[in-house]
Amino acid sequence: MNKDFLDKQIVITFLFGMFITLFSSHINAESSSDNNEVEFAVFSMNNDIPALSKSKARMIYKGKTKKINGSLKIILVDLPVNSIHREEFYSMLLGKSISQMNGYWASLSFSGKGKAPEELNSDDIKSIIEWLNNNPNGIAYAPIESVPENANILITILQGE
Repeated sequence: MNKDFLDKQIVITFLFGMFITLFSSHINAESSSDNNEVEFAVFSMNNDIPALSKSKARMIYKGKTKKINGSLKIILVDLPVNSIHREEFYSMLLGKSISQMNGYWASLSFSGKGKAPEELNSDDIKSIIEWLNNNPNGIAYAPIESVPENANILITILQGE
């Protein structure tokens, strides 16, 4: 066979492979954004805790405030570090990764300005509810479809907000 013909075949095969790769990653990105959009609820089992604005929720989850309405001291709980929901939640609310949040909480703790939320052993909704029932001023987050109807939803966090 002719060397030019083989070189053209290699280039065509390479370009076709690149096209398939780019096309399939575009399809995967579209389908994952359509199918995996999770809406989170920040909630409590205490009906005395008022609704939160997005800026207030950000302040709470950055450790900038521990009180709502100036007097009601709240306690945060976090999902396990390996929970996909934890990563999605912090990405959606704060635009931060788990490692960024861990570093952030470590610096707050080191400076004495705050401490990380208590971490649950499981991201099962039963564990979250049990923790909230034992901590009346506790606030948690979970995918909205798993939050019980009797929970006090303080704010919902939508994908892309």
